Amino acid sequence: MSEANALERPEHLPDFKSPPLNEVVIGLQFSMPQGYQQIRAGEVWNLFKHEYPQVQEQPSLEPTFETFGGPFQHAPRPPFSFVPGCTHDRFWFLNKDGSELIQFQQDRLLHNWRKVGDKSNNYPRFESMITKFEMELKKLEQYFDALSPQSLAINQCEISYINHIPFSKINGESLSDWLSFIGFANGDPDDYGINFRKIIRDDSGKPLGRFFAESALGYLPGGQEIIVLSLTVRGAPLGTDIDSGLKFLALGRDEIVQRFAELTTDQAHQKWERTN
Repeated sequence: MSEANALERPEHLPDFKSPPLNEVVIGLQFSMPQGYQQIRAGEVWNLFKHEYPQVQEQPSLEPTFETFGGPFQHAPRPPFSFVPGCTHDRFWFLNKDGSELIQFQQDRLLHNWRKVGDKSNNYPRFESMITKFEMELKKLEQYFDALSPQSLAINQCEISYINHIPFSKINGESLSDWLSFIGFANGDPDDYGINFRKIIRDDSGKPLGRFFAESALGYLPGGQEIIVLSLTVRGAPLGTDIDSGLKFLALGRDEIVQRFAELTTDQAHQKWERTN
């Protein structure tokens, strides 16, 4: 991401003035750093506390790896297990209004942007978000290096865009008014949920990662019905360093934006003021 043109939005990508975007998450998973113990989590918070003065504890995330060459399986998670050694929590470091947060645990760092309050806060754009995330990663790497000489050994990357599309069956709207990949000949069902995935390959056909799409009906706290459309790209970077991880996230953003335009209708694009 240090190249001068790395932070320019690619001209070929679809663009919208008013997209239905509700949340964006970018994150990297890495090997457990040497010398880190959970008692040091407060020291990590101090790295970001000026901009993220609030903290919450959350259950930890399980390690996730995309593999290729065999059947894709979601391994069932046991209801409980006896794990030798210590366990680690996940911490949320939030800014004052909660619109941005850092998620940290011993093997992950993620950065979220989300709509809050009256939902009028604007998405800062990927280029701004990834620049901030790069600085946060470098702060964390410097901290771990001070504990024991080391660099972050990144093994997985993930980026997700979560869209909330207002939807009203009462006003005669159909799912196919918004989603190009769905249609019911005898009218929409009372409820629905669908998910699918696709391997992302390089020019030679080698797998780079996976694209995931999930869509279902949902409701906002006030009762407004919405279509939730979540798009994710996950996989391993070509290298284990920060720059390789950021490049994978940029590739993932490109994939998500292009698939979003394909999975939604021209009518929806007019509503969201598509400009490219």
